[in-house]
Amino acid sequence: MSARKRRQAKAKKKQKHIKTLAITTVIVLIAILMIVSTLFVAVAIAAYNVPKIKTSRLPQHAQTSKIFDSDGNLITNLYVEQNRINVPLDRISPNIQRAVIATEDQRFYEHEGVDWKAISRALFADIESGKIVEGGSTLTQQFVKNTFVTPEQTFNRKIKEAALAYQIEKQYSKKEILTGYLNTIFFGQSSYGVETASQTYFGKSAADLNLPESALLAGMIRSPNIYSPYTNPDKAKRRRDLVIDLMLKQKKINAAEANTAKETPVQVVPIQANQSKYPYFVDYVKEQIMNDPKFGATNTQRANTLYRGGLRIYTTIDPRMQAIAEDVAWNTLNRPDDPASSLVAIEPKTGYIKAMVGGHDYQKQKFNLAVQSRRQPGSSFKPFVLATAIEEGIPVDKTYNSSGATFKVPGGTWKVGSHSMGKISLRKATAFSVNGVFARLILEIGAEKVVSVAHKLGITSQINAYPAIALGGLNKGVSPLEMASAYSTFANNGLHAQPTSITKITDANGKILKENIPEAEAAIDPVTAYLVDSVLADVIKYGTGRSAGIGRPAAGKTGTTEHYSDAWFVGFTPELSTAVWVGYPQSRRHMTNVHGRTVFGGTFPAEIWQKFMVRALKNIPATNFERPKHGIITVSIDKETGLLATPYCPPENVIKVTVSKETRPKKYCNLHKAPAMVKIPDVVGMNIDQARAALTGAGFVVATNSTPAGGIPSKQVISQSPAAESEAPQGSTVTLTISAEIGRASCRERV
Repeated sequence: MSARKRRQAKAKKKQKHIKTLAITTVIVLIAILMIVSTLFVAVAIAAYNVPKIKTSRLPQHAQTSKIFDSDGNLITNLYVEQNRINVPLDRISPNIQRAVIATEDQRFYEHEGVDWKAISRALFADIESGKIVEGGSTLTQQFVKNTFVTPEQTFNRKIKEAALAYQIEKQYSKKEILTGYLNTIFFGQSSYGVETASQTYFGKSAADLNLPESALLAGMIRSPNIYSPYTNPDKAKRRRDLVIDLMLKQKKINAAEANTAKETPVQVVPIQANQSKYPYFVDYVKEQIMNDPKFGATNTQRANTLYRGGLRIYTTIDPRMQAIAEDVAWNTLNRPDDPASSLVAIEPKTGYIKAMVGGHDYQKQKFNLAVQSRRQPGSSFKPFVLATAIEEGIPVDKTYNSSGATFKVPGGTWKVGSHSMGKISLRKATAFSVNGVFARLILEIGAEKVVSVAHKLGITSQINAYPAIALGGLNKGVSPLEMASAYSTFANNGLHAQPTSITKITDANGKILKENIPEAEAAIDPVTAYLVDSVLADVIKYGTGRSAGIGRPAAGKTGTTEHYSDAWFVGFTPELSTAVWVGYPQSRRHMTNVHGRTVFGGTFPAEIWQKFMVRALKNIPATNFERPKHGIITVSIDKETGLLATPYCPPENVIKVTVSKETRPKKYCNLHKAPAMVKIPDVVGMNIDQARAALTGAGFVVATNSTPAGGIPSKQVISQSPAAESEAPQGSTVTLTISAEIGRASCRERV
């Protein structure tokens, strides 16, 4: 082939290549144009469908509610999906602010919601791979994703993010956006927002985060599971150090700060399980809010407020007393087949619930024995009958037949068994829990009146007004909470304060939403309350509750039901009212062999009460029950008969008691044993020998005094005491004053 032909062939080949390249270029341009057109249409459609943000404030995410004890200690957190505490930017350390911006969006303060350089780079990478492989989202876009749009990774969602981010940047300041972002981002361990994360990982507020802690949290944002300091501490440290290097490169810290931070070991607090310390009490607190229309008109609204509203719930529970109550209740009856025990302690003047033991194992039994259980009170109901009787003017020392009997009642008969002690006072019948006396007492005063007084005192359960309630035979039973509340009225001078578990509720910013100021209403007369206190003190001094003595003024009552299926001790001091119940929750099982003993109110319940009260009141000064200023007197009586004491009563039976002036005993005991009353002879004017003979002959003893008396013969009786013609017991003394010679010393003689 000639050179000319070779040149022509080469030219044709070159022209073919050029033509092919041109065609390819046109095809590529057409493809790009189609892609851009498609994207433009998609952007237009997506942008058109993006809702306009019209709110003046950024949306507030659900916040965790918190419950605190009376000392301000956190008991538990309440939340549904997200554990979050929102805080303003000035309560977030600048360290974490800089670390997050350096890691997630270094041009945060320069762009207008979308970083087009990063978006373009990510977009072409995603187109090339056919899927989402690279990010590029700004903090604003991430905030939009967490707040306004669904989390699926699609082009449509990316477009919506960009459009909404642009809107947000136009309406809100960078400070507001950064605050919203830091309060919404997920850090693992159920922690949403930087404040909750700081508390979870470091046990401190976000305001106190240092540089290495801040870098660790910022590094976790991309993948909280991969960079978790709990499960992958090495990866977490490498990621933290990378964040520190980024902060140094962006001149957010200096080299010395970076080196010090990287040399600091990763230190986090142990993982804390979100389990309440006092689950039964917490359930009771939650119930109070769920039943309060102040927190929403419907159950759903109240639940949203409770679990998403960021409430701060301050309660009455005393952590020291609660720990004592749990220790005593669980360790006194600690064998596998032992009955359960429940305890409630209330401060009488305020109604504050200081301790509540609703069971032993919440995971196995969520039923709150202290609040939800209704059991027969046995004889622990008798003080309500006693209080009613006193209100009706019946003296506590009135005597009754104590024997058992069959009584006629409306609709039939009522058979009452009782250990007979003869005729005894109401005071003694209470101390020894004598059924026969209380059966006769309620028939005298009427069951309806007893029901009314019991409800005034604090019993909230329905009570049918029939005589058997005098012995604790109630139709539905009562709870330990009710009993502690009702007995607290006796301790509080007849004033009843409603049992209270919550002192104050605020929102997350500290605004008070509800505050419970202690209030007490008059339930019974103060004199009645004081007399009940006096009688119930005897239960502990010498009655069925002797094992409940605590070495300070206290009163209480035992209660045991038929066949020993329920046992109670409810008692109080001026400072604390406590109810203890022992029994098997699921049945009326007879407790005839518990640790080798039969259980009744004076055994395990009284012992648990005694152990708890001694320790709970250890640092609280002892006080006496407040005596009313009027209407009360103290007298000596014969405890067997309830009559006023005389020198002829057996000394061992004589006790001092408190009674009301209106109902004080009018009769004296054993006057039939007193010597005969004899009229005293008149011996004035007689000489001493004649006077002595006359008085001793009448059965009296003679004592003399002498005094100088001018004009009166020596040894003549001038006066006598007691006076002539008055009566005195035989054997008593009559004192005579006789005349003596002037100048002689006076003398005294006794015959």
